[in-house]
Amino acid sequence: MSYPMALAFIAALTAVVGLHGMTSCERRGPVAVVCPESTCCGGGAAAEPAVITISVNPQGAALLVHQSFAFQATVTGSPDPSVAWSVEEGAAGGAITDGGVYTAPQTIGTYHVVARSVADPVPLGRATVTVSEPTGPQFYVATNGSDANPGSAAQPWRTIQKAMTAATAGSTVNIRAGTYPERLTLLVSGMPGNPITFQPYGFSNSPECRGYSGVACAGENVFLDYTSLGTVTDGVPYLSINGQSYVRIQGLTFQNYQTLGAMQRGARIFGSSHHIEFKYNKVLNIQNNGAWDGTNALLAFWVEAPGHDVWIYGNEFAGIVSNYGEAMTTVASAVTIENNWIHDVDAIAIDVGQNSANTVVRGNLLEWSGKKRDGSIWYNSAAAPIYVNGGAFATIERNVIRDSSYGYAVVTEPGYPNSHDIVIRNNVAYRNANAGIMLGNWYSTTDGSSVYNIKVLNNTVYNCPIGFLVRPHVSGSVVWKNNIVANTWSAVVNTLHWPLGTMDYNLYSGGGVGPDAHKVTADPMFNNAVAGDFTLQAGSPAIDVGDPETSATDVGPLDFSSFARLAKLRIDIGAHEKQ
Repeated sequence: MSYPMALAFIAALTAVVGLHGMTSCERRGPVAVVCPESTCCGGGAAAEPAVITISVNPQGAALLVHQSFAFQATVTGSPDPSVAWSVEEGAAGGAITDGGVYTAPQTIGTYHVVARSVADPVPLGRATVTVSEPTGPQFYVATNGSDANPGSAAQPWRTIQKAMTAATAGSTVNIRAGTYPERLTLLVSGMPGNPITFQPYGFSNSPECRGYSGVACAGENVFLDYTSLGTVTDGVPYLSINGQSYVRIQGLTFQNYQTLGAMQRGARIFGSSHHIEFKYNKVLNIQNNGAWDGTNALLAFWVEAPGHDVWIYGNEFAGIVSNYGEAMTTVASAVTIENNWIHDVDAIAIDVGQNSANTVVRGNLLEWSGKKRDGSIWYNSAAAPIYVNGGAFATIERNVIRDSSYGYAVVTEPGYPNSHDIVIRNNVAYRNANAGIMLGNWYSTTDGSSVYNIKVLNNTVYNCPIGFLVRPHVSGSVVWKNNIVANTWSAVVNTLHWPLGTMDYNLYSGGGVGPDAHKVTADPMFNNAVAGDFTLQAGSPAIDVGDPETSATDVGPLDFSSFARLAKLRIDIGAHEKQ
């Protein structure tokens, strides 16, 4: 058979067997040799790696004209993960960067983003993009604009403050790239189903661009930079939201706000404000570097009653020096703090404070909180990154606290309301300088009446000096169950010999044990604890040995990795459910 005839035969065979479950088992140059899955062109198992395949995530996106979006590609079957991006429709279909950031064209329609392996350009992955006109009014801000302009694309406003005074319900304010040294006061509200959105021009968020993922959201770079203000002492926030509602602020960078004195403010959401979304922003170097003597305090991000329904999602907070304050505080109701990256802060990172209610703290990564990167403790005074003080009905779940001072703490300070009805579940704490989880009244050795109805369920504490630190609390209302405490100096520290409530079905490995009637004392067999992977190996003694009466309401529907928590007849111990 001649070489052209052989190629024709192979092509025909490929077309036929493709209908009968055949699969390519090796690639030699540009010609795919296709065989049944059970054989490899001559029988037996394949001797070479599988064919290169590429998947694009997500496989589809709906964008507005000129909007940007970050796609990701995954290459399998090749040690080289690099890809070349293109748009099938050429320049008319938009543009895409080498990193996969696609910018939609000005013409509505359906377009296709393509990723090809650099190692082998034949296989490809594809995503479909639907481009439409924006809905609702569109306003624009640019550094070369004027506040006397109408705020159109051709005649933009000059300041973001002008937009925060003039934007209307359902509108989007598109901010062009640049630096805006403005302290902002929001003076407009949206409506249910028609919020006002403030964002960079071309902003788009992929599921991966939240705080700690390392993936940047698409859009132009907009900086609210306060260096030119010098040191601020007037207590005026850089972002003030008083009595407004249905507003979304996303994709912006607030940075270099230096304060001095007591009760200084960073961002403040207060009055009757509600349904405020603060998402995908960066808050960097917001600081009060005065003496640590009680005369200096910064409330770096403050949500205050009677405000409610505030969503703080996917942001990065870094370089926060609050002195006698906190990096983020809620004393309001129905505040959700989710998927943020909070790092390199001096003291408390998230304070679920006095009279707050129905707070959710979920999926955040906190590191170098209260602890410096040189290992020293800020002010020689240990602080807890997630700290409940006077809050009630809070859920703290699926967070990581590492390389910090303490981990999770529920206390009540003198003069504050009681801390009660708190669930701490499916969290991880590791490599911290003090206790993984602390409960009770830190300021009294005899009165535990102010801390009650606390449930500590299915958490993993690893490589902390202390696993559980016990202070006075209403013992009969406190439950510690299904937790892993491993590689600690002391699993449970209770120097006051305080009654522990219900402590049972926990796994201890190193550092002693608790009084559990159904304890497990064995290596939990993590997959890679050194790398922070606390999933369980097959055969782990933590599998299927948790409390058989564990309530789905108490432990929640999802484990640390968002897998079903109660997928089997009996729950596992620790933050991860073995899949």
